[in-house]
Amino acid sequence: MNIQINSEQKMVPDGTSVHEFVLNILLLDPAGKAIAVNDTIVPKHLWEATLLQENDRMLVIKACSGG
Repeated sequence: MNIQINSEQKMVPDGTSVHEFVLNILLLDPAGKAIAVNDTIVPKHLWEATLLQENDRMLVIKACSGG
């Protein structure tokens, strides 16, 4: 299925959860990351239960420190 991640189109297998997407497709460490799907923040404790759907829009926000 096709989803949009930070304004880029990406093909992912049907049934992919937010958690699987972050770990296995984006290859990101989930620490310090926030995810929004279709303009709604998905709490980290729901990442495994939240399945992506065709044409979902996902935004990954990375926390950073600095002054």
